[in-house]
Amino acid sequence: MLRKRLLVTISFSFSIRYLYRTGLLHQLQNFADVVIAITWNEEELINELRTDGFEVHLIPESKKGIVYESARKRIDFWFTFFRLNNSKRAQDKYLNLFNSKKTVVLSKARTIVNYARFYLPGYTRKIFKKEQETLVADTNFNGMLLLVDRLNIDAVLTVTPFHAQEDILLRACSHRNKQMIAAILSFDNITKRGWMPVNYDTYLVWNKYNYEQTLRIYKEIKDASRVHVVGAAQFDFYFNDNNLLSKEAWMQVAGIPETDRKIILYAGGPGSLFPNEPQYLQHILNAIDSGAIKGDPLVLFRCHPVDNLSKWKSFIGEHKNLVYDISWTGKEKLQYSNITIDDIKKLCSTLAYTDVHINLCSTMTVDGSAYNKPQIGPYYDEVNPAKQDLLRGMYYQEHFKPIINSQSLLLAGSKKELIHYINTALANPASVTKNSQKVLEEIITYTDGKSTERVVNIIKKNLA
Repeated sequence: MLRKRLLVTISFSFSIRYLYRTGLLHQLQNFADVVIAITWNEEELINELRTDGFEVHLIPESKKGIVYESARKRIDFWFTFFRLNNSKRAQDKYLNLFNSKKTVVLSKARTIVNYARFYLPGYTRKIFKKEQETLVADTNFNGMLLLVDRLNIDAVLTVTPFHAQEDILLRACSHRNKQMIAAILSFDNITKRGWMPVNYDTYLVWNKYNYEQTLRIYKEIKDASRVHVVGAAQFDFYFNDNNLLSKEAWMQVAGIPETDRKIILYAGGPGSLFPNEPQYLQHILNAIDSGAIKGDPLVLFRCHPVDNLSKWKSFIGEHKNLVYDISWTGKEKLQYSNITIDDIKKLCSTLAYTDVHINLCSTMTVDGSAYNKPQIGPYYDEVNPAKQDLLRGMYYQEHFKPIINSQSLLLAGSKKELIHYINTALANPASVTKNSQKVLEEIITYTDGKSTERVVNIIKKNLA
């Protein structure tokens, strides 16, 4: 049987963890010729991939002109208001807090006008026709077609079908009738990302909720058997003790001095979503200083990979009870970095050896639950106290609701409550971790460490 040439796209650092570090690409090599298309010149990674026998191409990013972008924005508007539910709009309402009143008023006015237009006869069809026409005339679509022809591929695998960097390439592959496979990188992507313009032959998702969302939102999928629940391949690391450093080695890597103190892990979110978040870290440190948090714990702050540590340092400064941890971060763009096995072992060990985990509406709640650690999520806002209900609403977005319903995340609605929950979790962690397994079952479905195999098996079956 002829081996098929499978194009695999990489346009984000997290794709490396899912595709490469899990061993997924190596397993695909057993039955296909894997061709890697990467959107940034990550030389160390590219050399490593080529040494492992992969064909690697640095591809141009998608280029879109003003006319095309205008049509695409209208489709994204249609998608948000006519296909997605209120989940994405909850985030938009919260982020409006940080815009001027004039900006918010103008935005609402534009929304009303644009919304009304889609009720005009033929308007929706007209916009989609315009997008198709300008795709050819006002992007690098034709150049991407030539690239697809040169690569001589049979099929495509992407874990980031929503990414603008690879959007036009994927459209060109679909136009050339290549077999299209989308393994959705994260459980929030279906309801939080924009329109996927390609109708994929195969969709691989984390859980039963993603399965339902995919079929509900993308009505173009007529055959439900094209959507498969496979779990989260990147969570396989958490169910393999070989990914744990010794505690001593981890402390050295993380820059933690030798100590028997308990450790609170604060995993920061992206500044683009939560500009006021540093207040929580400051409140925790103040509470340790005053003795309100018992036992004199240490705080390890893990900066989000696509956030700037300098922002946190300028707000908090150095502190005797705080250690700043640096996660993988790109040099030219934050989202462009090479995630190594050492990075993954450091993350696994951080989750395993810390005692209480705190984050603001993050996937890290699920990551920490894999290690049966207490999870606390603050939502109060002393900077904008009158608006904290909007921040609380972020926890009730569609993708996050199963976590809330599992009753394993302690939601702190005040500084006093945050301190109380930390004390409870430090003193009696078992009292607040009894539903950790429930979170995993709801969000990643499988806890056997074999999700990578499930992804590979479905791809193999579909390429046969």
